[in-house]
Amino acid sequence: MSSTFDLDEQSAEPLDGRTARAVRTREAIVDATLALLAEGDVRPTAPRISERAGVSVRSVFQHFDDLETLYAAVGSRVTERVAALIEPIDPALALPERVVAFFRQRGRVNEALTPTLRAAVVHAPGSPTINNQFQNGHAFVSAHLAEVFRPELDRLGATRDVVLDSLVAVGSWSTWNTVRHLSHRSEAEAERVVGHLAAAVLGDALGEQLTPRVAELLAEQAPA
Repeated sequence: MSSTFDLDEQSAEPLDGRTARAVRTREAIVDATLALLAEGDVRPTAPRISERAGVSVRSVFQHFDDLETLYAAVGSRVTERVAALIEPIDPALALPERVVAFFRQRGRVNEALTPTLRAAVVHAPGSPTINNQFQNGHAFVSAHLAEVFRPELDRLGATRDVVLDSLVAVGSWSTWNTVRHLSHRSEAEAERVVGHLAAAVLGDALGEQLTPRVAELLAEQAPA
């Protein structure tokens, strides 16, 4: 008996059963794609995806008419996973504490996104879906930063947007990837670098010395 299945062969199954099976198949394909990306396969083929998912190659194409629909489904699943890593940051915290909380959270998110984004960068030039996902991610980070650091940004007047854009760049996956994988730093070391950058940007804009306190907090809260 084959270890794969094809929905066309389930025509005698009740509609609700077929629908549930279709949902499971679609989820298995998305999970298989993400698993392959996590293993460093930035261009997973339909045969490799189908083998990992335990479905037929034909099922892959039945559920995803083209790569764009698969990219959209993978992006949605990744968004769900990342959402679980984002927690509210208390606006009553002092500025150094908020800097550490926000950019430590961004580090966790960027670390989780790394396998998917490595592949996304490869496919982005020909994919409107991936480019839209990039834009949505950028907009989210910018809005989140503006919310967490609203009191400070509101004090900056004409330089507000420059400082906000600078903080977005500090918290981006590109910066995280540079420190983690090009400079070969651990997560804790990358957190210190990113925290230092953020403190320098905000401190310079506000005329405050933030870097020493941020460095102290990062050292205190470093994983054992």
